[in-house]
Amino acid sequence: MKKTINVLVLIFLISFNSNAQNNYQIKRATSFSEHVTNQLKLTKEDQKFLYDTFINKFIKQQEKIKGKDLSDEEKKQVYKASRKELVKILNTRFDSEKTKAIMSAIKEIRNK
Repeated sequence: MKKTINVLVLIFLISFNSNAQNNYQIKRATSFSEHVTNQLKLTKEDQKFLYDTFINKFIKQQEKIKGKDLSDEEKKQVYKASRKELVKILNTRFDSEKTKAIMSAIKEIRNK
């Protein structure tokens, strides 16, 4: 009985931690997409595309970094690759000028 309770508590704690990380990623993707949309006066469809793209980016980054004991340099490489992938994805929907403006708006909100 004691083992069962311990297992249930452990599952609850893992679930709670995972939800907290997902909530952070959701808030970050929401703020990024809203900021870019407001700055560049994009449509709601574009905002949805940006949100989906950002949430995807953040989840992939987490999967590549979390629990891997990476050095700061290795993490930088993951972030750099993620940025390049983001630019490729944005270029499928927007022209290069608009993509540069989006990346500039992202940098602006990230540095706040």
